Amino acid sequence: MPDDDRFSKYLTPAWRKVLSSLQGHDSAERVADAVAQALAATVRTVHGVPSLPSLTDRMLEAARQGQSLQQGTAASGAARGHVPTEIAEQAAAVLATTMQRELALVSPGQAAILLARRVLADLAYHYGFDRMVRRLLNEEYTATELRAVMTEVLDGEQVSRLATRFLSRPSGDGLRAPSRQLRKPPLGEILSADLETL
Repeated sequence: MPDDDRFSKYLTPAWRKVLSSLQGHDSAERVADAVAQALAATVRTVHGVPSLPSLTDRMLEAARQGQSLQQGTAASGAARGHVPTEIAEQAAAVLATTMQRELALVSPGQAAILLARRVLADLAYHYGFDRMVRRLLNEEYTATELRAVMTEVLDGEQVSRLATRFLSRPSGDGLRAPSRQLRKPPLGEILSADLETL
């Protein structure tokens, strides 16, 4: 919680596109594409989480030893105060504690994907969703509906594919969103659809 108990309302152009998509009640696929693009832009802008590979190793080690992950032990002092790194360390600490048994059984590659997806989800909330919630609640969505849409989008294929790319470029340099995966409706569905729904 910020010191003055206020959340930032500022949205980058990429996150404003997500807000517009949500306000327009676009399909989950369209919202997922917008979110993947916004996340890729955000990770590039904030210079990613360069310590993600070593953080994965520390998370696995803590889970296997049944200990909590010590946060704030980034390799360089420059990483301290870097919000995405702090978010990633919190995510790793939560996963190491809540998924001890599962992490003890998975390969390092699977653990890295799990952490990357969790970090991207947490970044999506920090830089996007949390900043647009007040605009969407009551006018467009109930809290339950909005949470369901956000969860569906973050659990989807686009964010999963972006997580794989994020692992290969943890600093964010050159990170791009996966190509769009919009489903084209069958011709029969288009012909029988009400024009107002299109």
